[in-house]
Amino acid sequence: MSGCEGLKTVLVIGTLDTKGEECLYIRELVEQNGCRAILIDPGPLGRPLARGDISREEVAQKAGWNLADLVETRDKGKIIQTMTDGLAAWTAQLYQEGKIQGVIALGGGQGTAMGTAAMQPLPLGFPKVMVSTIASGDLRPFLRTKDIAVFPSVTDVFGLNYVFTRLLENAVSALLGMVRAYRPIRKGEKKVIGATAFGVVTPGLMKMKRLLEERGLEMILFHATGTGGTVMEEMARKGYFDGVMDWTTHEVVDEVGGGVFAPGRNRLDSLAKITVPWILAPGAIDYICKGGHDGLPPRWKKRKHIVHNANITLVRATADEMTAAARFLVRKINKAIGPVQMLIPLKGFSEPNAPGKPFYDPAADREFLRVLKAGLRKDIELYEMDAHINDDAFIGEAVRRMMDMLEKHNR
Repeated sequence: MSGCEGLKTVLVIGTLDTKGEECLYIRELVEQNGCRAILIDPGPLGRPLARGDISREEVAQKAGWNLADLVETRDKGKIIQTMTDGLAAWTAQLYQEGKIQGVIALGGGQGTAMGTAAMQPLPLGFPKVMVSTIASGDLRPFLRTKDIAVFPSVTDVFGLNYVFTRLLENAVSALLGMVRAYRPIRKGEKKVIGATAFGVVTPGLMKMKRLLEERGLEMILFHATGTGGTVMEEMARKGYFDGVMDWTTHEVVDEVGGGVFAPGRNRLDSLAKITVPWILAPGAIDYICKGGHDGLPPRWKKRKHIVHNANITLVRATADEMTAAARFLVRKINKAIGPVQMLIPLKGFSEPNAPGKPFYDPAADREFLRVLKAGLRKDIELYEMDAHINDDAFIGEAVRRMMDMLEKHNR
């Protein structure tokens, strides 16, 4: 492994009653490479193999509890949540005080929940590594919107062996590489637009990106796969963007239609919290993403569909599902406190939604538009254009409107 440049400090998270041997080995690896390690122990129950630099008693105290009193409650859920809260508070404090330059955690299901929760307060770009036994499962609830590098433990985290020690060495090497190269993410002088994306609207977004760059702007895209829109909104709230092109509102129809990329009911709540210019379009809102075709119930297979790959099947949204998506949008857009517009391409919302293509269903799309028109606040502009979402004219109009909104917003 490469040594640290300067004296850097890494926070090592692990329960020292069940993962003590592994945590001590990680600390040894960090220190062998010229860095400091702070070992923090959030394990509330068994006897620890060693005392953490930040002990379990101090973790409980940070969350407002005496550890003995907490354990005496015998409420496992409360005990774990309290220790998680204390761990997260310690991690945030150490970061804010500039005392750590990276963090690594290891564990099974519970350890992964605690370790990733502790990493949530840390900013994007800050070095974070989670060594986990559940890395091959659905980690969306654990990672949420953060850039946590996850290393599959492959073996159980149950003592050291010649396989697991090598994997830990890789994880520590990766972390120390990030620590050595780390510099905070800082926005430059250019205005930046955040945008949601999907493959079926990529041709138009490529044109949009070029047009914005020609005007001196930068564009950052987020894949609308359930977390993409949420990440974009979170970054917008934190000031990463000067404007938002919520071009691919597909996640909304997955939310109301039971798709695999459902974002949760909080999608678009940021409209009620921030004032940056916001343009929405119905990109890919005309179909629902379901699982692999082989596993689909017969009622879904009977509908118009496209097999995207072995794991995802695109199913054309019905008029009822489209109107449900429109009502979702109306509820959120009507709460907007900043400048917001909705742009509608009348000739189709995605690449397969065009005359002669499998998802062309103008009647269902008209129902979507009808609900929008009837429900949106009268002061919110809804602009219709006789174009497809990927057409040059529609993209050009969107860029023109965003530039105009930015100019007015900055006066």
